[in-house]
Parts: sequence; structure tokens; C-alpha cells
Amino acid sequence: MTTQHNLFFDANDTPSSQALKEAGAIQPDATGADATGDATIIAQVHAIVRAIPEGRVMSYGSVGARCKPPISGYICGRIMNNNVSHLPWWRVIAKDGSLPIGKRNPDLAREQRKKLEAEGVTFNEAGCVLAEWFVQSE
Repeated sequence: MTTQHNLFFDANDTPSSQALKEAGAIQPDATGADATGDATIIAQVHAIVRAIPEGRVMSYGSVGARCKPPISGYICGRIMNNNVSHLPWWRVIAKDGSLPIGKRNPDLAREQRKKLEAEGVTFNEAGCVLAEWFVQSE
């Protein structure tokens, strides 16, 4: 028997794309696809991430806001979840300075912190990047 919970979440307890579309959290384009499959948006996200200077960070939402048209931090995170090993992925973090990649894989969060610290980025006692390291909005 399918429960309501299963209608909205997948096996990893992540909201399903269909549920998010129905709730209006993912805005499909005219073809019904969301921005995660849009090559132009993906290229923009990659270019923005490549441009983050060493020793600086940006939030997923800030990266998304710089896209044309803008995308949400959630969609940016979904794009960043796919084959970004050629990018400085460790420079993209949550707006509160936390490292949300740790929810997916704690080893990746440790690697991300190590890479950021090697670039001179400092963290507070709670493990969040200090605000001074964020790239300022244009």
C-alpha cells in the first residue's frame, strides 16, 4: 500500500520531482522540463562556479540568482549534484555557511572543508564558513 509519504519522497527521503512540480517548487518550461535539464542554464551554473575566486565561496542561491533567467538555490544544487568534478564545487555552500553536501556524503563534506581551509577559508565553532568569505552580490 502506498502512503502519502511515498508519494512525495523517494527512497532517499528526498522530495520527488513530480511532487515538487505539483507544489510549484520546480517551474517547468514550455516542454515540461525543469531547469536541471537545460543545457544553457547548466553552462551558466558551471561558468559562475568556475569564476568563484580561490578563497571565496558562494551560496547555491547566489549562483542561481546570477543565471539568466534566475534559478532557485534548490535547482542550482540539483545541477551541482551532477558531474561537477571539473569545477571548484567546494566553493558552493549553503547561505548559512554550512556544508549541505554532508547530508549526502559526510566524506565529501570533510573533503570540501579541507579544500576550503587550504584556500584560507575559516569556519566558526558550528562548522560554518564565516560571512567574510562569501563573494558579495553584484
